[in-house]
Amino acid sequence: MKKSEFVQIKGFDLKELRIKAKALKEEIANLVLDKNMKKLKDKKMIMKKKKELAQILTVIKQKELLAKLESEEKK
Repeated sequence: MKKSEFVQIKGFDLKELRIKAKALKEEIANLVLDKNMKKLKDKKMIMKKKKELAQILTVIKQKELLAKLESEEKK
């Protein structure tokens, strides 16, 4: 994932991020199946997608923690 794509992902809301994370999990599962059936040409693609998923999950966690802190400050 390029830096510009990562900045764009940070702009998404939680719902969009969760949808994107779910789609990436399914894509990773399909890539692993393809690898096991020896159909996958680029084996590094799995690693790249896992890294992208980790970045998205990190942004989700950051946004959740930020929302939690903001709600605690209001009390």
